[in-house]
Amino acid sequence: MLIFLIFSLTALGDLSDDATAQSETQFQEFSIFEPVDRNEYILGAGDVLQVVVEGGTSEAMIFSGLSSISPCQVSGDGAIQISGIGQLDVTGMTISQAENALQRLTRLYYNRVTVGLTLLQPRTVKVWITGMVARPGQYTLYAINRVSDLVTAAGGMSSYSSRIGWMVTASGDSIFVDLHFNPATGRPASDPFVDGGAGVVFELVRSPVYVIRPGIRNYNDAYAVPEVETWEAFSGETIEELMYRIGGITGDVDLARSTLITPRGPSPVWVPNQGFTDQLVQAGDTLRLVVHGNDIYVAGAVHQRGIISYAPGASVRVYVERAGGKVYNANMGGTTVTRDGVQIASGEEALDTEVLPGDVIEVPYNWVARHAQEIGIFATVVGVTSVIINLSR
Repeated sequence: MLIFLIFSLTALGDLSDDATAQSETQFQEFSIFEPVDRNEYILGAGDVLQVVVEGGTSEAMIFSGLSSISPCQVSGDGAIQISGIGQLDVTGMTISQAENALQRLTRLYYNRVTVGLTLLQPRTVKVWITGMVARPGQYTLYAINRVSDLVTAAGGMSSYSSRIGWMVTASGDSIFVDLHFNPATGRPASDPFVDGGAGVVFELVRSPVYVIRPGIRNYNDAYAVPEVETWEAFSGETIEELMYRIGGITGDVDLARSTLITPRGPSPVWVPNQGFTDQLVQAGDTLRLVVHGNDIYVAGAVHQRGIISYAPGASVRVYVERAGGKVYNANMGGTTVTRDGVQIASGEEALDTEVLPGDVIEVPYNWVARHAQEIGIFATVVGVTSVIINLSR
């Protein structure tokens, strides 16, 4: 009997070690993928949490119903119920704060265990957004979404919207929102989590600076469609500071060809061997950014019209060949190269022009091909006239 008891205790110890190892593994793996900052997210009714108990299994834990891993949901009154531990009010707590409170409660009954708490599934909330957005209205989001996600759901900012706004919670508190980018963090300056029953409003920009970014080029019309953004002007701000505040300098911006347009006329934003100019940006100024992709567009009398990947240093002749070559009725002597909506080369000169990303190459058809319909009509008229003359004889 004694031998059987010793064997049983040994097996229980092994089981406890296995359970502990399994709990630690699952807890660590899930913590990596927790979808929110646990020191910032405030728990609320509807959040689904996971409780992980580490430190082994005792008879008291087994009889009380406490398991190594168990889910629980925050109730309507802001509490969670864990079998074998009891009830804990988590109203107004972050995940980390709730975990610490749960640890203190657990140690009243089990001295040697550690309790972890993770977010399995966030609650959903309904939020209103009004003002200068594309589609004002009510939207259902997860509580881990931020005001910037709400703006995206509402179709984005309108052309004349301020990036500064307010979120008024259901309890009447006002939370400041500032979607200008903070250069130090690379994120919006103030982008709070959405709150159930809250309303967000963005007003008309008061001191506008206009930013023009060429849109995606369309093969059919061969020109970039300008996209206009409006940002708030900050006093004493340079071009470089404005660039970082509106989202930074992306890899597709050609600073050497970008300009700042003021009442005094256009001026470059970047000077070779010097960098950004120190010119201040004023309300009413326009920052025109030249944005290019990494593609070349070939249109007209070639076998495979469309987009071709950019090859540094290649000329128009190379891209025509990569587009399958010219068709039999092409007029290579009339080839044109268009850059940023402006024709930069034509004729024989265009064929040897070095192409840059975003350029449009167009190879026209010859005169006969371009006037084929008129020629056909003329031939038909001549044929009918000839028949009439022959019949009248």
